Amino acid sequence: MVLGGGTASPVQVAPPGDAGYTVTVGTPVPFTHPTDTPATPYIDRDGTFHYQQSAALYGADDPRVWDFYTGRDFDTATFDRTLSTAVNPADPADRNDGTTQRCNDSPTGREASYAPSGSGYAQKNYCDLSGVWVDPDTGDWYGLVHNEFTPRPFGDGLHYDAVDYAVSTDRGRTWTIKDHVITSPYSTGRGDTKAFPH
Repeated sequence: MVLGGGTASPVQVAPPGDAGYTVTVGTPVPFTHPTDTPATPYIDRDGTFHYQQSAALYGADDPRVWDFYTGRDFDTATFDRTLSTAVNPADPADRNDGTTQRCNDSPTGREASYAPSGSGYAQKNYCDLSGVWVDPDTGDWYGLVHNEFTPRPFGDGLHYDAVDYAVSTDRGRTWTIKDHVITSPYSTGRGDTKAFPH
């Protein structure tokens, strides 16, 4: 730094040949299982590779699922049917292959409200598990849950968004959506023209 009327010395940049690493890219490999949310990899407590992805689509009969895959890596992982179709034994409506009730009973879902009839939004909350990590001490699985809720709050095509977190103590078979992580500091009530007068 130079104070006064002088000029600063130029920053010295290492020539490219001095880099300590190299990145190479091979032939792209198509991803064969795309869905509504990005696939997120994680390693279980026993070293098993998994990835997880979700879909929470809007129509009455559209899929709302939390899917799991396992294998050696992304290229070899296959659909984990046992985990992806797991059902909560205490509540058969709470299942990985049908997350409607799980989403509507979540902290965000309990605050949400249904869209006016004819809107195309069948539910009041759509939630995708998006990002799982395994606690190395307990082995519990944690995940962020992206919520799209209270659709068409002002008769428009919009919805509110929030992020909750979920925990599974049985390696993904059952999940409890615990609490909010990120939500709006403003009202998310339907038609709240006091908070949003325009």
